[in-house]
Amino acid sequence: MNITDLSGRRALTQEEVVRSNMAFSCVPRLDEAECQRSLCYNLYYRTMDGTCNNLFRPLRGAAFRPYNSRLILSSRKSVQHGEYNALLMQWGQYLIHEMAKTTLVPSAKCNICQNIRGRCMAVPILPKDPNKTFKSNRCIRVSRSSAICGSGKQKPRQQLNENTNFIDGSPIYGSSVGDLHKFREGKTGFLKTVFFNGFRLLPFDTRTCRNAASCSAIFIAGDSRINLFIGLSSYHIILTREHNREFLPAILGNAFATTVGHYRGYNQNVDPTLVNEFNSAAFRFGHGMIQEIYLRLDQHFHNTSLGSFSFVEGTLHTDRLIFGGGIDPILRGMMILPVKRPQRLTRSITENMFGNTDLGTINIQRGRDHGLPSYTRFRQFCGLSRATTFNDFSREIMNPKIRAKLKQVYGTPDKVDLFVGGLLEDPVQRGFVGPTFACIIGPQFQRTRDGDRFYYENPGIFTRAQLTEIRKSSFSRLLCDNGDNISKVPREAFRIGQMISCGQISQIDLSKWKE
Repeated sequence: MNITDLSGRRALTQEEVVRSNMAFSCVPRLDEAECQRSLCYNLYYRTMDGTCNNLFRPLRGAAFRPYNSRLILSSRKSVQHGEYNALLMQWGQYLIHEMAKTTLVPSAKCNICQNIRGRCMAVPILPKDPNKTFKSNRCIRVSRSSAICGSGKQKPRQQLNENTNFIDGSPIYGSSVGDLHKFREGKTGFLKTVFFNGFRLLPFDTRTCRNAASCSAIFIAGDSRINLFIGLSSYHIILTREHNREFLPAILGNAFATTVGHYRGYNQNVDPTLVNEFNSAAFRFGHGMIQEIYLRLDQHFHNTSLGSFSFVEGTLHTDRLIFGGGIDPILRGMMILPVKRPQRLTRSITENMFGNTDLGTINIQRGRDHGLPSYTRFRQFCGLSRATTFNDFSREIMNPKIRAKLKQVYGTPDKVDLFVGGLLEDPVQRGFVGPTFACIIGPQFQRTRDGDRFYYENPGIFTRAQLTEIRKSSFSRLLCDNGDNISKVPREAFRIGQMISCGQISQIDLSKWKE
């Protein structure tokens, strides 16, 4: 049965993308959008796949479309932050899953230590590598991002973004009307949930297991990556419960004012589509904020009987959420755990993730797969000095030992990968990332905001009274309203500091929406 939206247009679904990827090693893209046929609807409401947000260029920002062309074309010590907590890291992971999902070549087609054209990039392991598992496997196998059908031969290879480019709840609701039935409770406005082991949870994926007790990766949501880490699963559950019932300034610091700035209204000429370097390099800085150990805390903020857990133990193990006290102990632990500064990657993701994978290596290879220019090219694009020697990095990477290591690995500055150079930069004032990543991240969020006709501050979307109520909303309030038994939260959710009772957190007055 063909599933159509209100315009009569056939909707592209995730299943079609998967089937095409398995059969042809390429993925289809959305090429059709008709806004006039349902103009009354499109004037006032978002579509599931983001089409018709821009009435004049209806495919801008839509799901199942290519990432934007690159801005420029190609020619172990852990330091914690004293001001922000681990909730900030987890929000960053949720946010990138909100805006981007790249389709990969199926891993079954990348099972040998050889580079396979269009499918696999194998990273050889040196005999002196200290990781015995890596050495026994001889290489790290990295599946390439799937090419959009028709690209990559006589034309530049393009990669598909399965999600909309807007911040519109894609991980919760999906990005296609054809997938909506998976998450919606019949014909009601509610999202599907189940009550299991004393908790209101997301539905289980019955295709992979018959009951929750036998599964380790089981939840169904608008984004299939929900099961990657139980902290991320907790966020999905919180936001789904919120449906049924202060991030960028921290990351960009003082650079927020110049790279994002104040809102001046919707601009139909702004393209909100994600640029490739944002998804494939710059916004992966959050991988550096992942901790080795996370806490489980009871309602008095004491360790629970189950104790702490490592990042690896929480990866693809949602059973540890279901049978480990639910989401509350995990979220409380993140409230008081100082977030890690991102300039170094922990061993959990460089040696132990998914058994034998190095996430840092994958990030480097993903940038090369997508044809990103070097770090030095982006430095110039962002207004920094041109680097001809590694000492020319000294204003942005102050540690001489790090610069010496870069020289040892790369030999020449022009070969440094964008992910590596950008991640190693010292952070901008009051921020987490350096000037190069700030130059990529800030303008992308500005375009995402200014090119979204339904952005909440756009005049005519809400009344002044409604806007006043919306501005009372906070992540702290979200935790209070949707936790199982959360009674105290930080006054500012992402900051380490004073814990206050939920009764002291402002609530939205929904009577302002009565007609």
